[in-house]
Amino acid sequence: MQKTRAVRTPDANSDARARIIDAARELFATLGFEGASTRRIAENAGVAQSLLLYHFGSKEILWKAVMDDIFEWANGMIHEFEASEQPDTVEERIMVGVRAFIQMCQERPDFHRLMTLEGRSESERLIWLAETHLKPMFKQNTDLLRKGQIAGSIRPGDPTLLHYSMIGIAGTAYAFAPEIKLLTGKSRPPDPKAIEEQIRALLFK
Repeated sequence: MQKTRAVRTPDANSDARARIIDAARELFATLGFEGASTRRIAENAGVAQSLLLYHFGSKEILWKAVMDDIFEWANGMIHEFEASEQPDTVEERIMVGVRAFIQMCQERPDFHRLMTLEGRSESERLIWLAETHLKPMFKQNTDLLRKGQIAGSIRPGDPTLLHYSMIGIAGTAYAFAPEIKLLTGKSRPPDPKAIEEQIRALLFK
């Protein structure tokens, strides 16, 4: 009797692809690009390594897919915050971006860990990431900070350093939550409002 070949449905393919991306993001953030093998990623995603390579072709292609997925999600969250709060002033626009970023770090603490690992050396991956995703966000944020400085509401200083200081405050609070818990004995996650106020104190006069 001839065996019937199982046919993967589009939903099954989409689910497998999403699980691979989630597993890859977690392992890239924990082990780095070099340390995360496609075999380990496939195991964590609950799929065969051949299926991973069918969807993505190589680890580098998978890494780019992970980054595309992260920034598509991040941009979507920022747009949702902007549509909900409808900021008018430069200061309001800055703080809407801050609140969106805090929630991003809260929901996906591995995002900051991954970016910290990738930002250490000027690799081909980092060059691609900067050109594809980072430069537009960086320019928008530093332009807003300069406008706030001209208006007199933002503290003086290099907008680049202010930009990365904001990222450091929000990102570190969640990316290093296990370390903070061991040092402070506090098991509760960082309070988003407290982080927002820290950033506000950093930025505004």
